[in-house]
Amino acid sequence: MQLGHQQTKSLLVRVPRRYYQLQRLHVQEQAARNSYSGISMTLFGGSSPLGSTLGGMLTRMGTQAVYPYRHNATLWDNRFKELKTTADLGYKTYMKLTDFTSEKEVGYTLKDSNTVISCIGSKVYSKKEKDFEDANIRVPMAIAKAVKANQGKVKRFIYVSAAGADPNSHSRRLRTKWLGEQEVKDIYPDVTILRPTYIFNLLHSNQTLAGKWGMQMKMFNRMNWMFEGMTGGKVQPVFVNDVALAVLNCLKMEETIGQTYDLGGPHTYSYEEIYEQFFNQCGIKPYTSVVKLEDGYEYYHYKWWQSFYRQLFRTWLYPEFMTTEAQDLIVNPQNKGFADLYIKPVAFGQKVVEYVNDIYWLYNAQEVTKAQSAAN
Repeated sequence: MQLGHQQTKSLLVRVPRRYYQLQRLHVQEQAARNSYSGISMTLFGGSSPLGSTLGGMLTRMGTQAVYPYRHNATLWDNRFKELKTTADLGYKTYMKLTDFTSEKEVGYTLKDSNTVISCIGSKVYSKKEKDFEDANIRVPMAIAKAVKANQGKVKRFIYVSAAGADPNSHSRRLRTKWLGEQEVKDIYPDVTILRPTYIFNLLHSNQTLAGKWGMQMKMFNRMNWMFEGMTGGKVQPVFVNDVALAVLNCLKMEETIGQTYDLGGPHTYSYEEIYEQFFNQCGIKPYTSVVKLEDGYEYYHYKWWQSFYRQLFRTWLYPEFMTTEAQDLIVNPQNKGFADLYIKPVAFGQKVVEYVNDIYWLYNAQEVTKAQSAAN
């Protein structure tokens, strides 16, 4: 009886260790496309610039991915076409949801996943308060509740927020982002929150400063205009691949559970300095006109924007986009960042050439057509 009691006691001692091994996420980074990396993820916001880059990075190493998408999108959308080639058959699937704020629908996408990543956020051309609240508060809350209901299966939850999120911010996006962070933390305390600054990437459906500069060059005869506040406002641009790598390192490092990281580039610029780098790369003398923020709000309602070509530029006059550009977007030095994730981010100046070349290719600069550039 004494021996049996000792055996029972030893088995009970080993149970927590075995339970810990089952609960942790084992990532095989050196895996290939046709192997299994140990990650079965559900990626919300997969068609965003960060989502497509992150999805491509993880699926190329053998990750099984589920991409939920809204009911108003189709699989033949250009944003989905970039995702179709990132993984082999059987390693990715798409799920159409009618309501992203429904915990039941969101939970259905998590039933075979051990990792959940949320890259969902409001768009720069959102105008209604409901659009900001849905994208930045209600949808993350539904995802967090679904993760909590599947704690036995889901081992890691990463939520991508935004640097500068503050309840007193002038930007509705940053205000609702802060509220979303607090709600997600209350529901699922083990969430890992990443707060990137201004994400730069190559041309995409999501607008960046490089795309705005190219449109201004085309419409206003090489004149660049900024809002009041942008001349003195500071921004720490971060490369989209660095943010995606930060997500991967968070999955590999268990000490990131329940932590918050501010992700910003190595240098801080003013918006005027960013535009000057674009001009210098092209060999054009910078010409900038400063516009009052109140005047910019009035420009949005001008009737002369109604033509199709001018409507393309109207995107940059959405109130939220102008408000965000008129304030600082930098990381908090007291918070954790890239250094704690063992990442050295790429400087913005190293990528200026690629951004400008993309603009040249888009607008057929130097009389070179897309067909000719593809043939070369």
